[in-house]
Amino acid sequence: MLYSGFDMMRQILTQRFYLVPLLALAVLAHVGLMLDLPLIWRAGAALIITGLTPGMLLVEWLLGDDAERQPELWERVLYGVGAGYALMVVVLLLLSYWPGPLHRWQTLVAFDLLNASLAFLIWRQGRTLPQSAPGVPGVTQTRDVDRRWLVAGLLSLALVAGFFRFPNLSYSEFQGDEARAVLIAAQNIQGYTEALLTHKKGPAEILVPTAIYSLTDRLNEASARLPFAIANFAALFAIFLLGWRLFGPVGGWTAAILLALDGYLIGFSRIVQYQSLVFFMVVLTVLVLHRLVRHPAGLGRYLTLAALFLATGLLAHYEAALAALPGLYLLYTLWRQGQPLPRLVRSLGVPVLVGGTVLAIFYVPFVLNPSFRITYAYITVNRIGTSFPYNNLVDFFERSTLYSSTYYFVLMAGLATLGLAHLYRRNWPDWRGWLATALLVGGVTLTFWVPNWLTVAGQDHTWLFFAAVLAAAWFLPRFPMEERLVWLWFGAPMVLMLFFTLTPNTHVYGFVIPWGLVAGMVLARAWAWLRNRLTIPAARRVAVPTMALAIALFGNYEYWYFVHTGVEVLRTWRENRPWGYWFSYDMPTRMSIFGFPLRNGWKVVGSLYAEGVLDAPFDLNGKEPVADWYTRGQGRCPRDHVYYIFTQSVEPADKGYLTVIRQQVEEQGYQKYGVVMVNGEERLTIYKMADEPITPQVFQVDDFETRFDENLSGPHFELSGPVAEPAIQHPLDYRFGDAIRLQGYRLNSTQATPDGALSLTLYWQATQPVETKYSVFTQIIDMGDFHKVGQRDGEPGCNEFPTTFWRPGDTIADRYFIPVYADARPGTYTLLIGMYDGDTGERLPIFDGEGQPIGDALGLTEIQVLPAP
Repeated sequence: MLYSGFDMMRQILTQRFYLVPLLALAVLAHVGLMLDLPLIWRAGAALIITGLTPGMLLVEWLLGDDAERQPELWERVLYGVGAGYALMVVVLLLLSYWPGPLHRWQTLVAFDLLNASLAFLIWRQGRTLPQSAPGVPGVTQTRDVDRRWLVAGLLSLALVAGFFRFPNLSYSEFQGDEARAVLIAAQNIQGYTEALLTHKKGPAEILVPTAIYSLTDRLNEASARLPFAIANFAALFAIFLLGWRLFGPVGGWTAAILLALDGYLIGFSRIVQYQSLVFFMVVLTVLVLHRLVRHPAGLGRYLTLAALFLATGLLAHYEAALAALPGLYLLYTLWRQGQPLPRLVRSLGVPVLVGGTVLAIFYVPFVLNPSFRITYAYITVNRIGTSFPYNNLVDFFERSTLYSSTYYFVLMAGLATLGLAHLYRRNWPDWRGWLATALLVGGVTLTFWVPNWLTVAGQDHTWLFFAAVLAAAWFLPRFPMEERLVWLWFGAPMVLMLFFTLTPNTHVYGFVIPWGLVAGMVLARAWAWLRNRLTIPAARRVAVPTMALAIALFGNYEYWYFVHTGVEVLRTWRENRPWGYWFSYDMPTRMSIFGFPLRNGWKVVGSLYAEGVLDAPFDLNGKEPVADWYTRGQGRCPRDHVYYIFTQSVEPADKGYLTVIRQQVEEQGYQKYGVVMVNGEERLTIYKMADEPITPQVFQVDDFETRFDENLSGPHFELSGPVAEPAIQHPLDYRFGDAIRLQGYRLNSTQATPDGALSLTLYWQATQPVETKYSVFTQIIDMGDFHKVGQRDGEPGCNEFPTTFWRPGDTIADRYFIPVYADARPGTYTLLIGMYDGDTGERLPIFDGEGQPIGDALGLTEIQVLPAP
């Protein structure tokens, strides 16, 4: 019996040769986590443990013991990587719901148990497979083409895609939405799960970096962005395979290469945001369903895999729902091809259950959370709008040509137009085809010159033209299912985004993905035409240099904007924009700019606060989440600020605005305290309120990078506002009014000097909803003669977390920087606090832990004011 078990295991490992290196890699990843390796390597080890290993094992187990339904190796790897992201998100979400902080051992044990369980299930399954999976009927296999061209295609795609996605991931500081995501990841590890539910998007963009953060206990820009770059990179190979099966190897490769050079997708690959996950999951969903259309073996299992991918995409962002369009069409096609409806419905049972469960784990508490009404209003009013139709063609053109160059946009638009024209001519070979083509070309050309040309009685109806020309591609009878699929996938979201969404901004990437497949389809047809008129070697001598020239033209543009960091091209656009590329605008848009290089030197500021060099609150002109991440939540407070942090913006259109802000700061009496140098250029300026001039210090950002990453990038720090399980220096138990408790406080010192300051943090908790906005007073006062030598009043959380926003049960960290008056006389004083109605001035009564009233002011401790030095 024992021999039989070992013999089965040997047979499994022999015939699934990749499982041996996979399991060995998982073991090495555990070792790597324990070693003092660079953070990027430890992040890779974390991804192997939490993503690659469980994903590959799940796919191996799920696809069953029937060799007929096995995918090719590279298809299997793509499924495994995608399933890895799915399991990573689901497991981390479940761990987040567990009460208390998320510890490293919890993450490690959860995924080790998952991996061990999946390995056991595979062993129990005891299945045998051939060394290579069989071909799928009706689908071109990689072994059916010249192996040299296959290798060349894969290598060229890997080189082009990798070149634009992985270099210099650590250069840019976290930008606004990125900083918000990693801040919530830190809160999640601390145990404040509510932060996930108040986020206006799905949790995946938070949970993916949480996997790395919880296992490495540190997080920097490169390690946080790595999983998104990998997902984006892998999605391009999924496009290659899907395009190959739809339109042949040339169609797949050209689609993948064009999308590898798309600026939207390059930018998204370089940030901690959801788009790369949506890209990958949507393409995998369509890839799986198209496989079933061509070869419906393992129907239930593959549908379960597709449901898992789609649900994971929806956990990244709601816009993954656009995959339902091609998905439903493929299911309809599967039924039309003879799949019995009862069997198809039965096969959907488990997939619907799996996908629904994955979604319900998050979206049920998300929708039931009181903050969902804010999210709903944001999506329906701010994003979608209510006054249809709109016309976002100009915004789309200008933003797209910024991300990808005008030449790229014109090529893609031209290929789509050519594809539609060819479709018309095939369906209407007579004069109707020529008329439809003329109307198409005329309408597209006119749109470039007058984007709102179809305006009637003051109402823009340009959407009707695009809906009409695309509807033909959805309903005309004479073309294959594959073509109808990509036209539906591309056309319907395009009309929806450009004409029925108030502010689509970069969300247009949802139809850019199938746009690449449309372009690949047309180029595959062009290659066939060229090959039929020339010999194959002659056709290659034309096609290869043409594609190389296109890659160089488009790649040069993307390199300067996204990869090159010696000069931040977009920020200095007027001086450094790439030569030879035409633009329609005088200045690039300042909205929805993601992934472009920008480094201000915030790690210098964070290090100076940690070392006590900067010792008072600050205000800033930049994004608050960025400041909170790099200062570890310690310094930002516009109400109490002494310092002002002036930073540059990535958008060149802001330059005049920034100049005005700098002038206003200097006119208000701020003196230049220090400057941070980046690439030999003054970038971030620290101002300090002072009466006398200050000799500015110069800080080199490179001197602080490693110090910050090694010592200040952990997840345990305290932000103003809701906190989980804070370490309260002085615990207390007092009730203010009927609904607010004071849990304790933290004080930096019980001694002060004239013209100095104290830093006080109060910890509050609402026991029920608070209907009134209360302010807090803090006073340093002599209780004998009521002489005050210091005071600071304000709403909690530096005026950012009013009591009406408090959620019952949450602990609120509330900081005050209390200045001591310059004429304060030495002596012993009381630090007094209380709460009052900001409108009426009426103070809340205070009760001790036994419920006994003690007045309307609470003395926390004695303060010694020392003589001035």
